[in-house]
Amino acid sequence: MVAPVALLALAATGTAAAGELRATVRNVKPNQGKVMVALFDSAEAQAAKRPRAGYFVAALGMELQVVFPDLPPGRYGLIAFQDLDNNGELATGLFGIPAEPHGFSRSARGSFGPPGFDDYAVAVGASGVATTEIKLVE
Repeated sequence: MVAPVALLALAATGTAAAGELRATVRNVKPNQGKVMVALFDSAEAQAAKRPRAGYFVAALGMELQVVFPDLPPGRYGLIAFQDLDNNGELATGLFGIPAEPHGFSRSARGSFGPPGFDDYAVAVGASGVATTEIKLVE
C-alpha cells in the first residue's frame, strides 16, 4: 500500500502550479445538437474570439459538466451556447441577439448586450478546483 501513496504524491508535485476549472451547464435542451463551452483568459481574447480551450459536448441531458484541467493561476471566463442547428456557430437574430440558448460562467447576465469579462470571470488558484455554473437562456 505504501507504493501507490508515494506514486500519488510524486504525481501531485508535477502539477502543483496548476488549477482546475469545473463548470456545470444547466437548462440544456436534451437530445438537441451540441453544447459548446469556450474558455477565455482575458477580455481581449474574448473580444478577438480566441479561446484558450473549448469543448463541443453532446446535449444528452438537461445539464452537463466540463472540466478544464492544468490551468495556470489566473482569471478565466466561460461562454457556452447550445448549437441547436448543428452549424458550429451561435445563431443570431435581429441586431445580433442570440437565437440559441447561451450563457456565461457565474451565470452572469448583461443588461443591453453580453456581460463584461469581469462579470463572468472565475479565479483559478495555483492548485485545487474552482467551480462555476452556466445557465443557458434563450
